[in-house]
Amino acid sequence: MSYHEKRSVASIVSTLLVFGTYYAAMIWMYQDGRFEGPDAASLIGLSILILIACAIAFNIVVTILFSIVFAIAEGDSHPSFVVDERDKLIELKGLRISAYLVGAGFVLSMAALALGQPVFLVFNFIVSSFAFGDVISNIAKLRMYRRGF
Repeated sequence: MSYHEKRSVASIVSTLLVFGTYYAAMIWMYQDGRFEGPDAASLIGLSILILIACAIAFNIVVTILFSIVFAIAEGDSHPSFVVDERDKLIELKGLRISAYLVGAGFVLSMAALALGQPVFLVFNFIVSSFAFGDVISNIAKLRMYRRGF
């Protein structure tokens, strides 16, 4: 498995763990009634900022841990980080997929807002589109590497 494939697997795992934790916390806070009242929008914003910071930090940690584990498992003391044209093209195709999904999620969330859905739901739909876009993008990149694109 190449470095780029390992990085995609690490990104999928970290995204699922971080966003799963985020949604569990959001459900708990929603059931506790914290998103009712005048401070609801600021709490949603704070929650998303914390999510972003945690997602970045956790993704870095998981990527490093996956690299260490794979290096030990494969016995490779000098992993190759070479990026060629194929890697750049696969990365761009993955970014395109992610951009389409995030854009579609944003448009759908604005439609939900226009139809009177609560702000809590709309913001979490936007966050979900980012998570979904990232996971699907990395799955697509894995498939392209496996297919030998």
